[in-house]
Amino acid sequence: MLKLTPIYMRSYKQFLQFIIITFLSVRAQSQSCAVTDDIMSVTGIWKKIEDFMEPGKNYKPEMKPEIYKRLNNIQQIIQSAYSQPKGAEVHWKRDIMGNPLARSNCVTYALNVLMLEDYCDVADHKIKHEDETDNFLDVYVNFPGGYFLFDTAMRIGRMYVAEMYYRVGKIKDVDLFQTSLVRGNSRFIIISRNGQLPYIPLTRKQYLTALKTKLQNEEKSMIERSFSVAKNDAEKSRAEQYSKSQYEPKIKRVDDYLSGATEDDLNQLAFVKDMLDFKKFYTEKEGGRMTVIVNKDYFNNTLDPFAPQFLLMRWEWNDGEGPPGGLLKPKPPDMNVCCRISKYYKESIENNLDISALQQMLDR
Repeated sequence: MLKLTPIYMRSYKQFLQFIIITFLSVRAQSQSCAVTDDIMSVTGIWKKIEDFMEPGKNYKPEMKPEIYKRLNNIQQIIQSAYSQPKGAEVHWKRDIMGNPLARSNCVTYALNVLMLEDYCDVADHKIKHEDETDNFLDVYVNFPGGYFLFDTAMRIGRMYVAEMYYRVGKIKDVDLFQTSLVRGNSRFIIISRNGQLPYIPLTRKQYLTALKTKLQNEEKSMIERSFSVAKNDAEKSRAEQYSKSQYEPKIKRVDDYLSGATEDDLNQLAFVKDMLDFKKFYTEKEGGRMTVIVNKDYFNNTLDPFAPQFLLMRWEWNDGEGPPGGLLKPKPPDMNVCCRISKYYKESIENNLDISALQQMLDR
């Protein structure tokens, strides 16, 4: 009898796993169905697809195995929350891309997950997967993936000021953010070390001081550009008056608040609706959004560059509104009618995600 060595045993097991996955995929694609069938009764699989490579700063090719090992671990945590896709097939890949914050030595990378809904093809009565989807999940490692809205003309020291999205609650003691208060089908959380954040919320005084400097710089630049093309003193005078009419009222509102507020008021956190045109501060219930700068002291440059120091995980789902959003409808679509597959995916992630397992990956 042939005795397999450990190496051949591993190869044989991998071959069997490949055959099983391929069989299940083909079976799902070839399964007969009727349009009236309940697609939710079909259990899908997780399928690995081609990775993406566009490395940012600090990346070196020898880091790839360590990066992929960590992304595989993150994928397993996500899959545990959504282990049996109903009426869908999940495609996932690893992305090495992005750039680090605050000139840290971190390497940035991401997990990308697509949930493709099943449907019954009316022509051949076979179950197939949609080619496009509104159901996404991404985990960005060591960078915010575009979810910090920086204004590069507004600074505190050398750090750009950013506006966060709406903070709408918590998931297992972690702040939950939502990209819109009107159409709430896109959310994210930031997973960081206990008691620490990769960003620093600004006080009202810090925000207003930075805004005033920005407005003054823009006014000066506008006047200088106008003077460079003005043909005479009269044109310069008109250009200067126009520039002042655009900026002086905004600067005055800032000065009036700074001079009239108490220190206790100025030391409160700054929540705004329009970061560039200050009229008043708002509460979060009123739709106010936090203003922040990156916390450069959060990053530990003694760690391996590929070690996850923070994660931003965002998920988005089909809410039945359609790509442009049916926001003028009297009420949102009922997801129990239009979007049960997406609803199951959303609720699986939000109810079952093991955040502590993701936190335990930090700094390792």
